[in-house]
Amino acid sequence: MDPGIAEAVVWPEMERYRRLKDYMETAANYGTYITTGGGPDFSIGLFQMKPSFIEALEKAWMRSGLARKYELWFDTADNATARRIRITRLMKEEWQVIYLGVFLRLLYHSYGSYDKQGEWVQAGLETLPPEEQVRLAATAYNRGCVWPAAGYGDLDRLREHVAEKHFHYALIPSAATERYCYAELALAHYESIK
Repeated sequence: MDPGIAEAVVWPEMERYRRLKDYMETAANYGTYITTGGGPDFSIGLFQMKPSFIEALEKAWMRSGLARKYELWFDTADNATARRIRITRLMKEEWQVIYLGVFLRLLYHSYGSYDKQGEWVQAGLETLPPEEQVRLAATAYNRGCVWPAAGYGDLDRLREHVAEKHFHYALIPSAATERYCYAELALAHYESIK
């Protein structure tokens, strides 16, 4: 996997990242999320990952069969212990990098060319030009992703959202806040580093 794609996918979030904002959001998330599993769902850390995004990612990873292949398991129980572990991990940059890797592996697995038995089912994400891979991966990262069985992800459904402008740099967005296309920001960064 091209590390430039991984960097490009999270680059817009890294640009927006503010440590003070992150500190406040982490504190708000920590207590409510651990005890109830609900409450605020703010983005945390350098890559601006939400607890709900990571919880869904962990569950999809455990269903995918990739946990055995990569020897990386997650406790997906709906209890305070699992939530405490998850939010503690999100506060560490090392785990944000691991979660990004999990996201990309799962994305290429779900939206790839082969099913679980290794049978060709479609021209998957890995067959596309790198620039399109960046756009689609960035779109999935920014808007969240549906995790179908291996090889059955619908790339056209992802493409429908590539041009959307929802991303902003405002601390407190308003109706007047300028919005950007996340996929295009990611692609611009990818092109600047390759």
